[in-house]
Amino acid sequence: MTNFRTDRKLFGIKQADRLLHFYCFGKSGSGKTSLLKTLMLQDAEARRGFAFLDLHGDASVELIAKINDRFSDRKLIYFDVTNPDMEYGYNPIRKVSPSKRSLVASNILETFQRNWKSAWGLKMEHILRMILLTLLEQPSANFSGILRLLHDSTYRNECLTNISSEAIRLFWEKEFVKYKPNDLLPIMNKLGGFLSHNIVRKILVENTKQISLRSILDSNTILIINLAKGQVGSDVANILGGLLLTSLASASFSRIDILEKDRTPYFFYIDEFQILSSTELIAELLAQVRKFKIGLILANQFLHQLNVEVRNSVFGNVGTIICFRLGIHDANLMAKEFYPIFTTTDFTSLANYSIYLKLMIDGKPSVPFSADTIL
Repeated sequence: MTNFRTDRKLFGIKQADRLLHFYCFGKSGSGKTSLLKTLMLQDAEARRGFAFLDLHGDASVELIAKINDRFSDRKLIYFDVTNPDMEYGYNPIRKVSPSKRSLVASNILETFQRNWKSAWGLKMEHILRMILLTLLEQPSANFSGILRLLHDSTYRNECLTNISSEAIRLFWEKEFVKYKPNDLLPIMNKLGGFLSHNIVRKILVENTKQISLRSILDSNTILIINLAKGQVGSDVANILGGLLLTSLASASFSRIDILEKDRTPYFFYIDEFQILSSTELIAELLAQVRKFKIGLILANQFLHQLNVEVRNSVFGNVGTIICFRLGIHDANLMAKEFYPIFTTTDFTSLANYSIYLKLMIDGKPSVPFSADTIL
């Protein structure tokens, strides 16, 4: 609701404008998560489909309870990594189109790199890239194949029969045999440790009831992903979240096989998106997914959490920008972005649940204005 002096007007955003993407940020406790929950409940009521990637878990637990209470007839999948009895499995290298395999491999590698910086190196990246590209060409493979390719020559030879790339074939036949055991230890240690987590192994390897992300998009199903960082650990939550986001992107791009008019709008809510998304992936999503009727709702706390490339991609491609209370560094940047309407002091002194924003209206950004969010 607008809040300039006594001029209080209720407003919203048209669905077509939401597909031009939406970014909100601000200090912890200022109201970002409350806004996201309000928007998602509105989507649930209007029978729109959405996916929510919740790194911490509290919001998803509250959201599930409210949706089940108010909209019990909605089709909903709750992907809860804290639930030892969760029946759903998920395979990030399953049925990836040939044109997107290199991108998927790069995104998985960047997810690993962000979380395994101390062990990462050019050799480890090169070997892992060849392993992933090999598995992506198999008719049936999962993450357990990463380690099998390293120590099981029979399995390697079976995989080679499905390889069409001469570069990948030469890697296994000429280059891999020259590596020493110590060259492979970082991969064995990191992947072995990651897959030894019970919940990780159940989700990525053992559970046979695979979620079909493409079907979820096309059927308006609500997907809520509770990554529960505080319970399963940062590395597990961050990697699983990054892998799931990569697969959601692949599912979005696969909609090229249906006419644009037949693509059902769907929305991705990604809190702390800079942790879950690679630089390449977020740039690709912001630039490309709108044509596949996917809208992004991105949120985080600080602009300095974004590298320059991601920040430029966000501000170059996002239609609606919402600022909650900011720190001095971000306030200085946004005072320039929203000049001459708001000053640095305006941004640093915002009350909880109050915002400054540029709203996309019929494909054009509005002049900046102030408002209060509705809880």
